[in-house]
Amino acid sequence: MSNEEFNRKMEFIVEQQAQFAADIQVMREVHDAEVKRLNEETKQLREQDRNLSVALTTLAEVVENVAQTTSGQISALTENIGELTEAGRRTDDRLNVLINTVERYISGNGKKPSGNSP
Repeated sequence: MSNEEFNRKMEFIVEQQAQFAADIQVMREVHDAEVKRLNEETKQLREQDRNLSVALTTLAEVVENVAQTTSGQISALTENIGELTEAGRRTDDRLNVLINTVERYISGNGKKPSGNSP
């Protein structure tokens, strides 16, 4: 191998080494930027996770309160329906008494029943 060939090969190797060093520097810069971006996104995701946890807890509390309120209202409505049903029965009984009285009066053609006359 001549001196000239040796120098060309050495120059090629040095150029390759310089190119590798430049490429590695670019890769480090890209890597550092990606790590920084990833850290920011991780921070944002953790914040969103905390916000979602708080929202979920709040929603669970609201649902529990609604369930308790609804349960109480259903109990009150059930009681009111029972009272209305009983009042309806009493009204039916009173209407039956009135209907019987009117029927007796009508069947006597509007006259008082005999035996009550002076």
